[in-house]
Amino acid sequence: MTPNGEGTTLASAPVAPDRRPPDTMQLERLLLRARKAHHEGALQHAEHAYAELLALDPEHPEALHLLGAVRFQQGRLDDAEPLMRRSVERQPVPLALANYSAVLAGLGREHDALARLDEALAINPLHQRVLFQRAGLLAQLARYDEACAVYDRLLELTPGFADGYVKRSDMLRALGRAGDALADCDRAIALAGRTFDAMRARGLALRDLGRFRDAADSYGHALALRPGSADALFLRGVAYLDLHDPEHALADFNAAIAASPTFVDAIFNSSVALEQLGRHEEALMRCDRALAIDPRHARSLANRGNAASHLGRFADAVDSYARALEVEPGSTGVLCNYASALMQVARHDDAHDMCDRALAIDPHYAPASFTRARVRLETHRYDDALDDLARVIAATPRDKLAHFHRGSALRALRRHEDALHAYAEAIDIDPDYALAHCMRAFLCLSIGDFEAGWAEYEWRWRDSQLDGSRRDFAQPRWTHGMPLDGQTILLYPEQGLGDTLQFCRYVPLVKALGARVVVEAPVELKALFATLDGVDVLVARGDPLPPFDLHCPLLSLPLEFRTDLSSIPAGGPYLRADPARVEHWRARLGESDRPRIGLVWSGNPLHLNDRNRSITLADLLPLLDERYEWISLQKVIRDEDRPVLDASPIRFVGDELTDFAETAALTEAMDAVISVDTSVAHLAGALGRPLAVMLPHTPDFRWLLDRDDSPWYPGARLFRQPEGGQWAPVVERLRDALPALVAGASR
Repeated sequence: MTPNGEGTTLASAPVAPDRRPPDTMQLERLLLRARKAHHEGALQHAEHAYAELLALDPEHPEALHLLGAVRFQQGRLDDAEPLMRRSVERQPVPLALANYSAVLAGLGREHDALARLDEALAINPLHQRVLFQRAGLLAQLARYDEACAVYDRLLELTPGFADGYVKRSDMLRALGRAGDALADCDRAIALAGRTFDAMRARGLALRDLGRFRDAADSYGHALALRPGSADALFLRGVAYLDLHDPEHALADFNAAIAASPTFVDAIFNSSVALEQLGRHEEALMRCDRALAIDPRHARSLANRGNAASHLGRFADAVDSYARALEVEPGSTGVLCNYASALMQVARHDDAHDMCDRALAIDPHYAPASFTRARVRLETHRYDDALDDLARVIAATPRDKLAHFHRGSALRALRRHEDALHAYAEAIDIDPDYALAHCMRAFLCLSIGDFEAGWAEYEWRWRDSQLDGSRRDFAQPRWTHGMPLDGQTILLYPEQGLGDTLQFCRYVPLVKALGARVVVEAPVELKALFATLDGVDVLVARGDPLPPFDLHCPLLSLPLEFRTDLSSIPAGGPYLRADPARVEHWRARLGESDRPRIGLVWSGNPLHLNDRNRSITLADLLPLLDERYEWISLQKVIRDEDRPVLDASPIRFVGDELTDFAETAALTEAMDAVISVDTSVAHLAGALGRPLAVMLPHTPDFRWLLDRDDSPWYPGARLFRQPEGGQWAPVVERLRDALPALVAGASR
C-alpha cells in the first residue's frame, strides 16, 4: 500500500496447473452413466459418456474397451480395433480379449482373433464364453475337428448347455457324422425342449441322412416356433425338392422370398422348382431376379442356362453357362450342360473341350463321359463314342441312356446285331422306354426286317417326341383282319409331310377292301391329294371331320397290310400335278436347250436329324455343271445360304410356291430332281420323276442300306455318304451321274 493510500497489485509469478489425478468418484459416475446408456441401446449417448471419461483418463481400460464395443455395434470395426487393443494391453482379461477377438474376426483377421482367444484361455482355461467363441471361430475357418473338440470340452464343463449340443451338431454334420449330429440335437431337445435352433439343426442332420420327409417335418416344427422364418421356409423348400415335390417347394420358397425379398438362395431355388414344374419362362425370370441382386451368383447363372435350353434359346444358354463358369470354373455339372448347349449351336469342338475340362477335374465323372460321347456321335467319331459309353456303363450299368446311345453308335458302324443288343439292354432296364423301341424298329426296317420293324414301330405313340401327333377317337382303330366292306374309315397323317407323301400310297389299298375312305390331309397337301386314287372324302386338318366308323394313321398301314420288301405298293406314280399349273411353270421358266434339274439341299432346320441330312449350298456348288439349268425347289433359304444362292446360277422361285400342288407342278416341269432327304424328295418320287437322293451315312429307315435304288420309289437313285459327314464324295458321284439322271426324262 502506498502512502497516499492508493493500492497496487504486484504481478505474481505464473503457477503450473494442478496435476492431481482424476476424481475417482467422478470417473465412476461417468462410467455408470455410460454403461446405463449402453445397456439401454442409446449408443450415441454411451459413446459421448465414454469419450468424456477418456478425456479425463485416456488410459482407462474399461472405458477403452466399452467405447470399442460401441464402435463395434455401430459397424465401425476399424475405429473399434485400436480402442480394444489399447484396452487389452492395459488389462488383458478374458472377456476383453474375447470381444477384441470378435472385432479382429470381423475385420477378416481370423488368425489374430484366434490368438487373442488362446491368450484368454491361457488366463482361464475354463472360461465358457471364450471356449464357445473359439469353437465358432474354428468352424468359420473350416477347422471342424478342432471346433468339435472345443465343444466336447465345453459340454464336459456344462453338460446341461443345450445350445452347445446344437452347435456341435453343425460340426458333426460338417465332418460327415450326421447320425451323431442327430443325437446331439435330440440331447438338446431333451434338455430345453423343441427350440427353433434345435429343430432347425435336427432338420439339417435328417436331410444329410437322406430322411427328407422327417427333415421337412422338423423344419415345420421350427416354423411353428418362429412363423415366417425365411431361413426355415427355405430349408423346408429344399427338403421338398429332395422329395421331388416342386409344388410345395415353390410355395415355401415364395414365402421365404416374401419374408426376405433379397434372399438370393431362396430366389434361386424357386427357379429350380419352376424348372422341375416345366415353367421354364418363369424360372428364367427368377434367375434374372437373383442375378439383379448378385450378378455373380453362379448357380443362378447355371440354372438360367438350363431354363434357356429348355426354351430352345441355346445362344442365350451358352452365354449364361459361360458366365457361370467365370465365377466357378471347376463346376463339372455346368461344364457338361455348357457342352450340351454348345452342341445345339453347332460348336462341337468347343463342346468337346468342355467335356475334356470336366474330366480333367474328375476323371470318373460319368456325365462328362456321356456328354462327350454325344458330341462324338454327332461328329461321326463312333469308336471314340463307344469308348466313352463303355466308361459310363462301367460306372452306372443301369444307365438306359448310355445303352441307347451305344446302340446308335453301333448302328452307325453297321454293327447291327450289336446295336440291336444295346437297344435290348436299354429296354431291359426300362421296358417302357419308347424311344429305344422306336430306334430298334428303325434299325429293323433299315436292314429289311419289316415284320419286326413295323410291329415295333407302334411304340411311337408312347414316345414323348411324337406324342403330339397322337389322335384319340371314340371309334375303334382299324387293324388287319377287321372287315371294311361298307364301313367308313378315316385315314390321317402324322409326323412330317414327307411321311404323309410316302405312305398315302396305301389309300387305294384300303379302298380296295370295300371301305368308304375319308382322308385328312395337311393343309399344304390338300390340293395335291385331290389327285390321289381311292379318296371318297378329302378334308384339311383342322376342318370338321365327317362321320366315320374306324380310323387308322397312315404310318400304321404298312403293318396292317403286312408289308415286306416284296410287297411294297410301288407300281408307279400315285400323285399327279395339275397339267395347267405345269404348263404355267414351263411358260414361266421359258424355253431352254439345257436339261432342267430341280434342287433341294436343306430341309426343315427343326428336324431332329437336320444336321446330318442337310447340306450347305456352298458344299453343293461343285455340282452346278453349266450344261444344265438349275432350279431351286426350296421355298425357304437359310441365312448362311442366301449370299451363296445370289452368286450362283440357281434360279430361285420359292416365293411363288404357295402349296405342294404348286411345288408338284414345278417338279413335273423338271427333267430330274436332286434332293436331300426331305418332303420334296418324296414328292418327286410320288410323281415318278427321275430322282437322285443324297443320303447321310446313317440314313432314315426308308432308304434301307447298301443299295443305290429304292423299292419305294423305282425312279430314284440313292447317293450315300461313304463316311459320316462326307458330302464331297456324294457331290462328285452325282456330277458324274448327271447325264444318266436326265436321260430318261420326257419334256
